[in-house]
Formats: sequence, structure tokens, C-alpha cells
Amino acid sequence: MKAVTKSLIYFLVIYLGSIAILGGIIGYFYFHDQKDVIIDKMHVGMRHKAEDINAKLEYYHNKNSEEFVFAEEGYDIALYNKDKEQIASTFGDAKLDFSQFFYSENEEYYLIESLYKQYLGVKYIVIKKSLPVEEIRAVKTEMMYASLYVTVFLIFVAILLAKIMLFPLKNVISSLKTFIKNTTHEMNTPISTILMSYEHFDKNSLNTKQLRSLDRIEIATKTLSTLYNDLTYISFHEHIVYEKTEINVKEVLLERVKYIDTFIRFKGLHVTYDLEDFMFHIDSRKLILLIDNLLSNAVKFSKPKGEIHISLNQHALSVKDHGVGIAKEDQEKIFKRFETSNGFGVGLDIVSNICQEHHIKIALESEVSKGSEFILYWPR
Repeated sequence: MKAVTKSLIYFLVIYLGSIAILGGIIGYFYFHDQKDVIIDKMHVGMRHKAEDINAKLEYYHNKNSEEFVFAEEGYDIALYNKDKEQIASTFGDAKLDFSQFFYSENEEYYLIESLYKQYLGVKYIVIKKSLPVEEIRAVKTEMMYASLYVTVFLIFVAILLAKIMLFPLKNVISSLKTFIKNTTHEMNTPISTILMSYEHFDKNSLNTKQLRSLDRIEIATKTLSTLYNDLTYISFHEHIVYEKTEINVKEVLLERVKYIDTFIRFKGLHVTYDLEDFMFHIDSRKLILLIDNLLSNAVKFSKPKGEIHISLNQHALSVKDHGVGIAKEDQEKIFKRFETSNGFGVGLDIVSNICQEHHIKIALESEVSKGSEFILYWPR
């Protein structure tokens, strides 16, 4: 995944996550505020019903009638005497809390109206009403649509802001990529020319000092060639068609050791082997990149006149040196591009990418001043 895309995703996650949390808090308080408004409205309606029933009781009382009707649509009603004994009820003999004037129990709301004047022996009028489900559902629906519209709007704003903020970074990255591609392209011709000239040089006519200088030229040129191959892979590997074939890793390994023989001799290194034939399905150019980076690192960070041990079998490839080693805190980040204290920091990133592509597991064992061992475990 590209760095710009990652940054955009991280920004959207953080931005929208923060908005979602804030929106959730606001929505919670808004819902409960609207619910309180509905309950207050319901409370007022229940008070009015209690007043209506009290008026009816007074009417029946003045007519000296003990037969009366007090049922009201949408409400459950009960009448109690001064001893809190039920006289009549439309919702049964419920257990009531007469110490409260208005309270709820399991979304059922009760209003207990204590009468100053008692008619027909009624001291308490109890009104029971359920919370209006339709009104609550309407509030939830309203919140849902509002959240949907706001979310779409915020996503649009977030993407717009992200693009505006990332535009300069995107331009810089694009310019850097273009520079690397152009530089890589321009490096090819002079490197090839130097290597070709070196190979055709008459070394028999040179003295020891001149041969030593020529070795330095070869080392420098091959170092540039390795860097060129790394940069080519980074810049163009998405556009190159690779072809996997069965390759004997042992043969390629010996060939690449021979390729850097001048490096090895120049530092006075001793290379030991423990190699078996091993066939692996991979493009030869990627295998060379893999091996070259491991070998060049081993040579580069070995101490003069040190030893490098290369092991290959059906399970793994190991390249071990006795050089400067890698600190524990640096062992994770060296596989990330540009994360290194030496060089360009692209070699081990390439190794990591190729290994991931071919399901090869990388292991590193290293200790400062004692050396490093890179182990590639082949997939089963």
C-alpha cells in the first residue's frame, strides 16, 4: 500500500472515529433530552386527565350517585380511598408507591393525584400510561437520518481536507520517485562502460600498486552496480514482467560469491561454505537481488580479515558474519525502507519484500561487536 494512501486512511480513521465518538455523546444527550420532553408532555396530559376525573367525581357526588364511568382511552385509571384501599381500577390491583407523585417503572409511568376534597370516598386518583413508542421511534428515526446525512457530509469534508493537506507531500513523493527513476536510468550507461573497460584491461602490465588501485575501481563500480540493481527494482519492479523458473540456489550463490571476490580479497576475509543443492521456484533476477544484498552486507560489516560462513540446505539459507553486529533496538527497523544507519536503507527492504512474496521467513540473530546471521527459511 502506498504511503499517501496509508496516510489518507489513518487520517480518515482518526478523524471519523473522533467525530463518531463526539456524535455518539451528542446523540445520547439529544435522545434523552427529547425523551424528557415527551415525558413532560405526557405528565401534563396525565395531570389534565386527573383533573377531568376529579370533576366527574364531583358531578356524580352532587347527584348522589355511586355509579359512575371514568374510563379514558389511552389511560389506565385507579381510584383509592384515604386508607389507600382500591375502590376501582382498570389495570388491576398494582403495588403503588404513594410517597411519589410521578414515577416510572419498566417504562410505565404513574401519576398519583391526592385530592383535597374527597368525593364518593376517593382520596387518590392514579393515572397509568405507557411511554409512547411511536414518538420514541420517531426520535430515533430522526437521529438515524441526521447521522447518515452528517456522516456523508463529514466523509466528504475529511477526504477534501486530507487531499488538500497531502497534496504537497504527494508532489514531493512524486518528484522523488521521478528523480530516482531518472537517476537510475542515467547510472546504467556509465556503470556498464566502466565494468566493460575493467574486464578488457590488460592487468599483466600493471604493478602491485596499480593492481590495487584497479581493485578499488572494480569494488566501487560493482557497489554502484548493486545499488543500481536495487534502485531499478524499487523504481520499476511494478512494470517489469518476472518469470519464475526452477533454479539451483547453490549455483547462483557460488556465482554471486565469485562476483564479489574482489571485495572479499580486499578486506582479507575468509569465506567458508556448507552447501547443498536446493531447487527453488523464483525469477533469477529476484534471487540475485536477494543473495547480493545478504552477501554485500556481510562483507561490508565484517571486520578486516574476519570470517563469513554461508550455509544452504533444504530448510534454510544462512549468511553469518563476525562483524560489527546490529543493536537490538535497530533489528526491527532495518527491514524498512530508508531505516538504517548505513547506506541508503533499501537493500534489506528489498530482501523483505521478495521474501514476503515467496513466503520465505526471515530470521536475524545479531549482537553488537560479535556479528550477525541472516537466515531465510524456505516455505514448506
